[in-house]
Amino acid sequence: MKRIAVTASLLLVAGCMTTAETPQRAPQPTVAPTHTAALADRTAEELAHLARFDPERLEEVGPELTALAHMLFPSDPAMASPQPVEPAAPPADLLAGPSLRHGVHLASYRLEQNAVSGWTELVEEHQQLATLEARLERRHIGDQGEFLRLKAGPFDSRAEAEAMCASLRNGELYCMPVDFSGHALPE
Repeated sequence: MKRIAVTASLLLVAGCMTTAETPQRAPQPTVAPTHTAALADRTAEELAHLARFDPERLEEVGPELTALAHMLFPSDPAMASPQPVEPAAPPADLLAGPSLRHGVHLASYRLEQNAVSGWTELVEEHQQLATLEARLERRHIGDQGEFLRLKAGPFDSRAEAEAMCASLRNGELYCMPVDFSGHALPE
């Protein structure tokens, strides 16, 4: 009799297990159909995984995470950084590349001291240059050799650089829109 009661109990429990509904997960909202939204979603998943299982790897991107948190939650004191975060220096190969900003090429010189004095004269003659920064970019011109391009800028768009050139050409000055690459003019 005991055996029958145990068998019946097991059958009853097994029957409950097979008829019980499996819990349904709430449907996840879909991510907006843009590359940026997909990137944000995937990044959030990876960051959550790293936060739980490999927090040491997060230390490598700590400054970037802090900067992102400040942008996303500007008024949240919990996101306050105990010390200012210095932006990472760009990789060396990017420093040698062309600038994404625009400038105007005003003259070319062989010697740096001539470029410095040339810039001073240009600013005295053309006041619209006074608010701009000067840069020098080394260029090799075929059989003529090395030159230093004197540039002024920066401008956010090529249209702004072209407008400056149009203004300077009225004063019969050479001017050509270019990128704003190069190093700062020494003082």
